[in-house]
Amino acid sequence: MQAVVLACAAQAVYIVAYVLFKTATGRMSPIGGRHPLHAAGRLVRSPRWLTGVLVLLAGFALSATALVTLPVVATLPAFGLSLVLLLVVGMSGFGERPTSREWLAALITVAAMVTAALSVMPGHGESLAEALHRTGGAAAAAALSPWKAALVFVPSLALPLWLLGVRDRQVGGRHARPLTGIAYGLGAGVLLGATEVFGMGMAMMLAGPDPWAVPATAYPALFLLAGVLGLGMLSIGLQRCRLTIIVTVVTVTAKTHLLLSATLLYGEPWPRESGLFLLRVAGVGLAVLALLAFPRHERRGRARAARDAGRRPVLSWVPPATAPARPVHVQQRIGAQPPAWPVARAAGFRGHGRPVAPRGDLPSAGPRPLR
Repeated sequence: MQAVVLACAAQAVYIVAYVLFKTATGRMSPIGGRHPLHAAGRLVRSPRWLTGVLVLLAGFALSATALVTLPVVATLPAFGLSLVLLLVVGMSGFGERPTSREWLAALITVAAMVTAALSVMPGHGESLAEALHRTGGAAAAAALSPWKAALVFVPSLALPLWLLGVRDRQVGGRHARPLTGIAYGLGAGVLLGATEVFGMGMAMMLAGPDPWAVPATAYPALFLLAGVLGLGMLSIGLQRCRLTIIVTVVTVTAKTHLLLSATLLYGEPWPRESGLFLLRVAGVGLAVLALLAFPRHERRGRARAARDAGRRPVLSWVPPATAPARPVHVQQRIGAQPPAWPVARAAGFRGHGRPVAPRGDLPSAGPRPLR
């Protein structure tokens, strides 16, 4: 029961950290992945963003402590509760209004979490306490092979780069619509899911018989590298897109990645009975369906408002200054007194400085001789 409470507390702490990131990046100038050092410099100079990092690390610690003995799918209902808190914060604090399709995707997300959590129900001859308790994680974490760690980390790094570089390019033009942030959420979710996986391995080793062996493993380096890259992509997405969409996609992606990676690295138990096994598979399938259900572009009204907000102010027309006096050679050509008609001073026209007069009023030089 204590592990379940820690898992619920971790999800609430995550929401607080995401809100801090959202408010911190909203006060910065635009950041992007093309200039990582410039973006990193702006992020680390923000006290609010650094506070969010500390809060997020506290959430990682709570979640990893819960996952030492609790199966991954048993923590998924906590995300369903935090999703309600996320929607309340996004709608009341940031004025976000999900569309009908986004509400549908959120309902599919909750159904995925509940379906996967039902797969930990006790089987034949097993109690609920035994179903919610996992053992042997410390030995599996200590015996982690490098190729398994690379099998988790390399796709976690390659997928975000591919999504941002190929599949989620901004399209310009009059009729272009802003992106909802699906690619940012997927990329950050995969990286933060890998961070949770390696943090889970460190927590299980710290709870095992040889906790001092953790610094000699690859867990700390992989945890920091995946976490730094994931926070950078998360910050970019939160600055450009809505909080509810980014955080929902990040969490669904991270939990699915955590479940599958923990199965590979630490032998996360899957149910042996066919009915419970199908529930687990259905939960993963619904999570993928939820990600596909989120719209990729903003709706027309919100896209137009975002485009208008990003336009530069139009400069008002300033009347030209009073025309200077005519050159001396012009006055000598047409007489001592300048004519009463105005002088053309419009830039870009030939004949700048020549007198302009109505037809018939020009000074006559006499009749032309016939040729």
